[in-house]
Amino acid sequence: MLLPSPVEGASLYMDTAQILAALRAERDQIDQAITALEALDGSTPTSAKPGRKPAIATTPSAPKKRVLSAASRKKMAEAAKKRWAAKKAAKKKPAKPVTEAKQAGPKKAVAKTAKRVVSPESRKKMAEAQQKRWAKKKRAAKAAAKKAAVAPVATAAAKETPKA
Repeated sequence: MLLPSPVEGASLYMDTAQILAALRAERDQIDQAITALEALDGSTPTSAKPGRKPAIATTPSAPKKRVLSAASRKKMAEAAKKRWAAKKAAKKKPAKPVTEAKQAGPKKAVAKTAKRVVSPESRKKMAEAQQKRWAKKKRAAKAAAKKAAVAPVATAAAKETPKA
């Protein structure tokens, strides 16, 4: 592709074919230089063609898989368990007794790690209160359905009765 030059009569850009020819010529010169240097070193295999790498170097070999003995795996597992146990023990704090929390005095912020406990009596009261709320809602829904069913009959009866 020829592009116009900012200077009249001069071309700054070359044709693509010319660029490729120049690059191939440079590549050939570099390959010859590499071959000469390898010959001085004695590292070039005799079967390799000039300018090409040996077939062994181009084939990537997969890394060998690491194999551990059963004893090593067991030691690693025990060490990991020990680390986790130490981490959990450091994180865990003793829970405060319920009696301390009920004492009168200035309120303190409860630690996020402390778990709140609901007594069985309180749990029973909450369950009964919830059942009462459900029953009340169910009764209200029944009454609304009954009222809706009666209302059309009452309006129909009112329309049928002649006015005097």
